[in-house]
Amino acid sequence: MVNGKKPTKTYIHDSRLLRSVMIFLVCLLVIVVVFRGVFALYYHEFFSASRQEFQIPGLSEYFVPQGMTSCGDGNYLISGYMSNTGFARIYYVNALGRSRAMRIMEADGTTLTSHAGGIACGGAYTYLAGSGYCYIFQTKSLLDPATDTAEVQEAFQTGNRASFCNVQGNCLLMGEYAYGTKFQTDSAHHIVTPSGDHNTALVLAFPLDDREPFGVRETPIAAYSIPERVQGMCYTDDGRMVLSASSAVGASQLYLYDYGAAVSGRRGIYWENGEPISLYYLDSSNCTKIIHLPPYSEEVMFDVHKLYVLFESASKRFQFGRLVGADFVYSMELPDWKPDGALEL
Repeated sequence: MVNGKKPTKTYIHDSRLLRSVMIFLVCLLVIVVVFRGVFALYYHEFFSASRQEFQIPGLSEYFVPQGMTSCGDGNYLISGYMSNTGFARIYYVNALGRSRAMRIMEADGTTLTSHAGGIACGGAYTYLAGSGYCYIFQTKSLLDPATDTAEVQEAFQTGNRASFCNVQGNCLLMGEYAYGTKFQTDSAHHIVTPSGDHNTALVLAFPLDDREPFGVRETPIAAYSIPERVQGMCYTDDGRMVLSASSAVGASQLYLYDYGAAVSGRRGIYWENGEPISLYYLDSSNCTKIIHLPPYSEEVMFDVHKLYVLFESASKRFQFGRLVGADFVYSMELPDWKPDGALEL
């Protein structure tokens, strides 16, 4: 009784509604906890060997991270695109994890629209892979704390889909992503390797040269045949080459190769604009280990004896990565390995 009157049906309905909402929230929490537990168990090898380094910037602003590079002293550049506009973007992240966004401006003053992929710092110049092009920036301008724009100094076509890149030694390497019929590569890049693997993508090596106006020669001197689904690459300090592979469904992988064995073994010839260049094979004959990772891995980077892994699954485009910590860049120590050859290009 309330003031001598019976409670109305409204209170009963409100009570039932509240109870239903509480049951739903509890069930949702249980599902999330179970999902995270199963996820951590399935990818135990990765999570047990890795740690969170810093949070990926821009995820709440439709930024989809794709590439990552070190620019020294614990500072990084992260590249990607905006899923709501298609505009390319670069973030500078300092050693404290604080970030600064830069929109990418072309020479005509327009914002670059591109599926911006990997990024690589090569000294005075920084290189960005995007939809078949290499875009070049002055590194010092990207590191300037007062700037919010990244101005393209030069761009050239790479001869492949230019999805990711890496600087190693005296070469800039530009690689492409291939997967099924949606992400097709040139038929000349479909190669059966000496061990019988069917590789469908190509990495091209461009010499870095201080005498060139933008620090790199635009004609490749070597090519590497790689498998499909590769999103990024790097070299370790013990002679391994690492490829990060992922696609829309299922686990990602880290393929670890004996780089010395790859370049000292059987080689082929790739014809680039009518000129022959050396072709090296990354296949099952020189792959030393495969590590399974959570879905949607992107660029990998090696810095100060650790491998760094970037994921895109926590972006607004995919979302689920926020439930499992994929909004962070991870570092991990790779299993020990004794190289058979020297690391050189």
